[in-house]
Amino acid sequence: MLPESVMSFLSKAAKDNRTSLPDANSSLFLAGVLDSFSLVDFVSVIENECGIKVSDSDLRPENFDTINKVETYIQRSAVHQ
Repeated sequence: MLPESVMSFLSKAAKDNRTSLPDANSSLFLAGVLDSFSLVDFVSVIENECGIKVSDSDLRPENFDTINKVETYIQRSAVHQ
């Protein structure tokens, strides 16, 4: 489960973009919650809140497309750091 602050970022982004937060397996990009610009801010929140570093090569939408993919990425990254 994502930290509350990460979920708050997504909820605020959804509200700001006049959309709703999709279910955990649906695309945050297709729902209009994230785009290439907000992805950078989102990754910063993840790094700060989860204590991980997202490498430039991992900064791809497919790693952060759904809430479940974000959770998997964080778990995988935490093991390798």
